[in-house]
Amino acid sequence: MKKKLNKIAKDTNIFLKNFLNKQNNSRLIPAMKYGLFPGGKKIRSKILIDIGSLFSINYITLIKIGAAVECIHAYSLIHDDLPC
Repeated sequence: MKKKLNKIAKDTNIFLKNFLNKQNNSRLIPAMKYGLFPGGKKIRSKILIDIGSLFSINYITLIKIGAAVECIHAYSLIHDDLPC
């Protein structure tokens, strides 16, 4: 299971890095990278892929959705630490 979790985390990070590298003229990219890539297991992506595979959803599609979920999670962690 750990090997599969590491593969999903790696694939999710690769997708996110490629996506962010394609964005132009945004001063938010360094902050987004800081929030998205501090490590972490990407367990939300793993759960999503496990459920999606039950419904025979394409792995690449699930990685894209998992990446979006990871973005929302990273945002929520940072937003939670901001002062009111």
